[in-house]
This record gives sequence, C-alpha cells and structure tokens, in this order.
Amino acid sequence: MIEYFVSYYDPETKTIKTGFVDSRALKGARINMSIEHAVGVDDPITDEFARRFGGAALLWFATQYPELRNFLEVTDGKGSKITLEPPSTN
Repeated sequence: MIEYFVSYYDPETKTIKTGFVDSRALKGARINMSIEHAVGVDDPITDEFARRFGGAALLWFATQYPELRNFLEVTDGKGSKITLEPPSTN
C-alpha cells in the first residue's frame, strides 16, 4: 500500500497536523502541486531545500488562514523576515 504524507492546519484546535493518508483515498482528487524538486545523486535533499520547503508550507497555511500571519517568524535565510503583507510605501 502506498501512503502520502499530508499536513494541514486545524483552525478549531489551532494546531498544524501531519500524518499519512492511503493513496487510494485521493484517487480522482484534484491536487494542486506547487513545488517540484528532482531527487537523486545530483539533486540531494539539502538543509537549504528543507528550510525553503518548510517555509513555503507555512506560508501556504497562512494564505488560507490569515490568523496564522501574526505568528510567522520565517526568514529568507539572510535574516529578513518573510511576510505576506506588501512592503510599506512610507
């Protein structure tokens, strides 16, 4: 049996949940896959990719659940905080 890793934000319990789902449960489901990363000898899963992948996942949660935006403390790897708000024009 093949299982897929899933992660989601549960606004009722205010928790991020992760786990696995049987691939048969998703048969025929529309799944919008936004990130693709080749994996192999020439394309390892590095710390930098893991950081970016995790940061992107948290930003996606915050696009769907704006209440999470105040809790994001994700940086761009150079110390600058990443936000979903447009830069100030002041």
